[in-house]
Amino acid sequence: MAKGELGADKGLVFDIQRWSIHDGPGVRTVVFLKGCPMRCNWCCNPESQNLHNELVFFKDKCIGCHRCVSLCPHGAVTLEDGRQAYNRKICRETCYKEGLNVFPCTKQCYAKAIRAVAELKTVDEVIREVMKDELMYQKSRVGGLTLSGGEASMQDAFAYSLLERAKSLGITTAMETCGIASWEVFEKLLNSLDYLFLDIKLFDNELHKTFMGTGNELVLSNAVEMSKLMDRLQKDFTVRIPVIPTVSSLPDFRNILDFVKGNLSPQTSVEIMPYHRLGRGKYEDLGIEYSLTDLEPCTEESLKPYRELLASYQFKEI
Repeated sequence: MAKGELGADKGLVFDIQRWSIHDGPGVRTVVFLKGCPMRCNWCCNPESQNLHNELVFFKDKCIGCHRCVSLCPHGAVTLEDGRQAYNRKICRETCYKEGLNVFPCTKQCYAKAIRAVAELKTVDEVIREVMKDELMYQKSRVGGLTLSGGEASMQDAFAYSLLERAKSLGITTAMETCGIASWEVFEKLLNSLDYLFLDIKLFDNELHKTFMGTGNELVLSNAVEMSKLMDRLQKDFTVRIPVIPTVSSLPDFRNILDFVKGNLSPQTSVEIMPYHRLGRGKYEDLGIEYSLTDLEPCTEESLKPYRELLASYQFKEI
């Protein structure tokens, strides 16, 4: 990636989702930024993880014209049994390194079966999309812009510019974060937020390393500082805890609740995030393996002990 192109004015955006009701209060527009320091096995946005653009291939849309084979200058697209096959290793070593949107094979795909995951967008372009629902934000008084990902703090200069522009237009701001970035980065971003959502995925550090690819020390230390600052700013702070079958356990869940109760502000709210499989199909489109193929989504019965335990702590309601 030509990383130098990313900054306060431009960012790599892989989705803008309007009319969201699950990413903060009211009706919100969610801007998804590329890049994440974690590699959660159950990630529902695998296209968000790398801080560079990449190729997505929808094989069911492919009409077999084979134009992408002749257009690829690196030999990454070949034919296998009459169908296109993409060598992602060659893509990473060539097109991914050449720029943010340099994918010749996408230029003349009439069926839109192959495209770049993300777009390089300016602050103005993103805010224009956000402002399409300005009337709805005004009516609800709480709706607005939510930054998500990936991890928005990986494009912190761009994220800050978006938040500040939204605030200047009277739009409320929220951010969803995994908590891994320097405190200096978060401190700047939090001062531009009305609502903050932090995931604490597992309390056991070794399990966290196994399933997320990194430890949770920074997550927990940042959580304490986030709580202090959001409390001082009198802004809403919510801790989200995912419940993943075969990974999560009631003892670990209790340890997270004990940490929140003992270290964070009484104004902190806590929310359960049940595992779902809505992002599973993306893995094949990206040419990567989904390791939890046999894992079933949570049921209300399986969530019952977690909900009962959470209720017993009497945290602030969301």
